[in-house]
Amino acid sequence: MGALKYRMVIQYDGTSYHGWQFQRHDITVQGTIEEKMKMILGRTVRLTGASRTDAGVHADHQVAHFLFPHHLESRRVLRALNAVLPWDIRVRHIERVPHKFHARFSSDWKEYIYRVYTADVLPPPLHRYVWHLPRSLDYAAMVRAARDLVGTYNYAPFGKGVKPGEIAIRTVMWARWENHHPLYVFHIASRGFLRGMVRYIVGTLVDIGMGRKPVDAVQTILAEQDREAIQLKAPARGLCLKYIHYPDVVLFNGNRS
Repeated sequence: MGALKYRMVIQYDGTSYHGWQFQRHDITVQGTIEEKMKMILGRTVRLTGASRTDAGVHADHQVAHFLFPHHLESRRVLRALNAVLPWDIRVRHIERVPHKFHARFSSDWKEYIYRVYTADVLPPPLHRYVWHLPRSLDYAAMVRAARDLVGTYNYAPFGKGVKPGEIAIRTVMWARWENHHPLYVFHIASRGFLRGMVRYIVGTLVDIGMGRKPVDAVQTILAEQDREAIQLKAPARGLCLKYIHYPDVVLFNGNRS
C-alpha cells in the first residue's frame, strides 16, 4: 500500500513570516509547520500549499496537502500540532483525502479580502490587519471601478515580475467592496492570481478613491496593458487569503472546513 494523502486547513497571522513558502534562510509558515510536524511524527513531511502568500500577508483559510506512509489519527495530530505551534499559526482541520486531490490544482476558486481603515486614529488591535489611510475616499467611485475587474482579461499589468508583452489571462469571478465606514473591505475571487495582483489592484482602486485616477482607470489599464499607469501597491498587512473552495468530487465527504 502506498502513502496516504492528507489535507489540512491553516489559519495564520503573516506579520512575522517571510510568506507561506519554505525558504532555507528565512522563517516561513510552511517551514514552521513542517518543523513541528517532524517533531510530532518523527519524520520529515513536505507540505504543498494552495497559495503562496507573500511576506506579511495573512490567511484565514490556507490549504495544504501532504503524504504520510501510515494512517494518522487526525484529531490527535491536530491537537499536538496546535500545542507546539507559535500563537500566530493554527491548524484548523486535518482529514484524509483521495490521491487525486491537490491543494493548488483541485481548487475551484480562491477569495482574498483587503481591509482599508480611513479614520484618523487606528485602534491598536487593527494595526496588523489593515492599511491605515487617514483620509476620505470616494467609495462609489471605487465600487464602480471594481466592476471593471470582473471577467476574463490579460491581467499582466497587475502582476509582479510579469515580462513586457507576456500574456497572463485570469478570470475574476467577483470584485466588490463592503462599506463599514471607516473600514472598507474589498473582496475578489478567481481560480488563480498573479503574484502581487490583489495589492496592485487595491492600490489602483484606492488611487481612484482619492481622485488621483479617473473612475475608468481599471478599464483603460486592461485595454491598453499599461503597466506604467499603476503607481500604488497596497501594503501586505491588509491582505488576507479568505477562502479556497474545492468541488465535492475531490474530497471524500465534501467537507469544506
